[in-house]
Amino acid sequence: MTLTRPVAAQALRDCCQMIACALLLGPIVSFAQPVDDARFRADYLRQYDALKGIAPDMVVMELRDRVELVASRGSQVGAASNDRRVRGFESALLQSLQAALCRGPSASLARPSPLVVEKINEAASTQHLRTQPADVAELSALAQRLLDNQPRERWCSLKSLDDIR
Repeated sequence: MTLTRPVAAQALRDCCQMIACALLLGPIVSFAQPVDDARFRADYLRQYDALKGIAPDMVVMELRDRVELVASRGSQVGAASNDRRVRGFESALLQSLQAALCRGPSASLARPSPLVVEKINEAASTQHLRTQPADVAELSALAQRLLDNQPRERWCSLKSLDDIR
């Protein structure tokens, strides 16, 4: 009987470790979003087309509103502001896009761009945002519009999305 207790205790510890890993890695794994998925493309194109002719500073506001919505999903009314998470997402997105796009030769980006989708997923991961495929599609379309509306030199010199006019 004493042999089964240590074995059961070890099995319980192993199970708890696996659950902890799944909880930690679960959101990261669920972020991967294929750009060739029909529904993803439809959501992306709908948002991208809706932004045509919209001033870049208004696209920034829309991006912030969308991130705020994702950050507050499931929150109770009256919960603390998610402004820090929104700004963190924004900063992480800007830095990772600049790192990817501002070094080396200029490259044409497909629509939807796997690179932009990847950077949206990374920025969401840094803020522990639980995104749905539609969120990633819409955020990617917003980010792509921002990229399209700024000359490369301007984009690469931005310190914050607040500087977009």
